[in-house]
Amino acid sequence: MENSDIQFLLNIRTKLNEEVDRLKDMIARIEEQIEILDGQIAKTSFTTADAALSKTSRAQVPTPVPPLAKITEPQSIVIMDKASKLELGILEIIDQTIRFLPAEGAVYDITRGAFARFFVERILGKFQQEDRHRVENGEIEWEDAFDFEVHAEDNILGEMIIRNYGDENRMKEIQSTLRWALEKTYSAR
Repeated sequence: MENSDIQFLLNIRTKLNEEVDRLKDMIARIEEQIEILDGQIAKTSFTTADAALSKTSRAQVPTPVPPLAKITEPQSIVIMDKASKLELGILEIIDQTIRFLPAEGAVYDITRGAFARFFVERILGKFQQEDRHRVENGEIEWEDAFDFEVHAEDNILGEMIIRNYGDENRMKEIQSTLRWALEKTYSAR
């Protein structure tokens, strides 16, 4: 090859590398915007449900979440559907661990979008990613980072364990989004 051919190829390579860098920057900005949108969607979609619940009678309001810093004894919270007519499952909380058990007779397919893509990926995955960044920044230790396990047999939810869930805001978001996902994926045995 002649020097002019090599120079031409090097110029093309440089332009392609610049284009790759530009696209990577664009992807990073878009992902940041998606995270912001997901946060806003989660806030507004569940605020609307909370507002609707506040208009119902006080007897139908779900059990309030106890202050998290003071939980040293196990707490159990029954998760009911929005109409408070159907038990969806039970949250058992102790220290920084949440255990969810489906209600007797309830079947939840963990592969359905409301559970898999929304609750697990967007909500629990977001908390996990936030805590990984906090670990990388030296704010917390790995053993204190958010983590979760979903136990299932034949794609049917058996139990879910969430460790190091964090503060009361996270607990409320977990509880409300879990309720929504369970309502969407519920079927009777």
